[in-house]
Amino acid sequence: MQRRDITPYLVFSIPLIFLVIFLFWPLVTTILRAFSGSGFNLAAISELDLSNFQRFFTSSLYQRSMRNSFIVAFSVVFFNLLIGVPIGYLVARTEMPFKGLILSLGILPIIMPSFIGAFSWIILLGRQGIARHFLNKILGVFGLSLPPIYGLFGIIFTMTLTLYPFVFLLTYAAFEAANPLLEESAMIMGASRGRILRTITLPLILPSMTASTILVFIRSLGNFGIPAIIGGKDYVLPTLIYFHIHGFWDLNGATAISMVSVLIVIIALLIQKYVVSTREYETISVTYSEQRLHRHPLIRIIATVYCFIILLVSLAPQITLIVMSFFTRWRGLTPEGFTLNNYTRIPEIAGGPIKNSLYLSLTASLLTAVLGCLIAYITERRKPKGAIILDLAVMAPFILPGTVIAVALLSAFSESSAINLSGTFTIILIAFILRRTPYVFRSVVASLSQLDPALEKSSTISGANWFYTFRRVSLPLILPGIISGTIITFTTLLQELSTTILLYSAKTRTLPILVYTAVSDDKSGEASALSVLLLVVVFIVVYLMNKFLGKSIASSFKLG
Repeated sequence: MQRRDITPYLVFSIPLIFLVIFLFWPLVTTILRAFSGSGFNLAAISELDLSNFQRFFTSSLYQRSMRNSFIVAFSVVFFNLLIGVPIGYLVARTEMPFKGLILSLGILPIIMPSFIGAFSWIILLGRQGIARHFLNKILGVFGLSLPPIYGLFGIIFTMTLTLYPFVFLLTYAAFEAANPLLEESAMIMGASRGRILRTITLPLILPSMTASTILVFIRSLGNFGIPAIIGGKDYVLPTLIYFHIHGFWDLNGATAISMVSVLIVIIALLIQKYVVSTREYETISVTYSEQRLHRHPLIRIIATVYCFIILLVSLAPQITLIVMSFFTRWRGLTPEGFTLNNYTRIPEIAGGPIKNSLYLSLTASLLTAVLGCLIAYITERRKPKGAIILDLAVMAPFILPGTVIAVALLSAFSESSAINLSGTFTIILIAFILRRTPYVFRSVVASLSQLDPALEKSSTISGANWFYTFRRVSLPLILPGIISGTIITFTTLLQELSTTILLYSAKTRTLPILVYTAVSDDKSGEASALSVLLLVVVFIVVYLMNKFLGKSIASSFKLG
């Protein structure tokens, strides 16, 4: 009698146990803490109350934070659609020069740490900002003036220029993929360009538009770095959570705010799903023709100028950082105190945080590769009952704000818990793995969906066990997807702040934490040099990915 191969069951139990301990349990404790008035005791379930949530109705700080979060999220979505959709259309449908350059530069704002961009805009548009000085000279002629970038105006402005590539790249891919035969048929029937755009083109890209909209909404709602640096007294939900943790160590209050953030995200996802499901448009013809591009000289000039103006403005922070990194401060119109000390002192002031960042990012990326690969294989190949729950569980940390994940882990593994991980490398690693496993997971799922299961079945029929089949047949074929997801994971973890800001201690400080601290202490030159170092590392990783994998990060912004 042939022995049953239990290897896959042992291997697959690893990610399931990890998710139960470090995802489901923290979420359960988060919910229980949110309904606990003071302290926390699992035995006192009957004493749960709504006192933490009542603050949203009684506290002016809570109400302002909630209102500010909605103002920021909806405003950023509106301005991103206003900027991103036209750029996507112009690049996809206009015969214009430098398309490749526009697509390459267009990805940069979202692979750069957002809080670094906020710091740069203070130099440009702060109270003594050089750009604000010249803009006010022009606006003064009309009796107008540009306010300093601090507050809600600055948060919305900076987030818009940071997140618009999501809308730009997703709608560009949709405009490019749409079958032009539908538009040509409408044109032959006498429809105007405006009517075609309104009744055919825009409905076809509606899924991409709503996907980018929900992505921008969630990112802007959960962003910590930008509001923390330029928000001033205008709190939003993530900074209110930080205030509760670092100001009072009020975990119960922070978990209640986190639960409200989760509820808002869930409602937004349901609305997005409803909007798409009520109006579905499909191209059923297999015939395809080449896109008819706008070739009128005036349209080409307008498209090129518009795209490069947006790119120049959105990349101004990176240019400012490079200049500022060679000076001690920036007061008034010009930087002062040229020096190389900002760079020569990096080993002294940032040696530990750099090592921590590399260790945490590399270790978490490798563990994420293993975990994401195994979970993808379970859901795509084994397809057990409840596979959809496993899929949703893996994706949940991706759509939740980083501060919410950090609060959940602190709720389950703080000093008052049976297992205390607060202030350790372990809790940061767990947070990183939870937040970035979806990158590898989705990448491997895409690879497995293109892999014929017959190859694996042939190996099994020939007598090979599961592990041998996976190692010699499946793994080599899905390896590019694993590597791609892992590199993107590593790149994003190097700049992670919203999760780390609540979990770090003196011994676990990372490079983004050091930059954030330098900005808070008004050490402009030091912060700029550290930021440039972080940008260079990210650039190198992205360049190597493009060179050796033959895949641009921009190519990942496609649906389906």
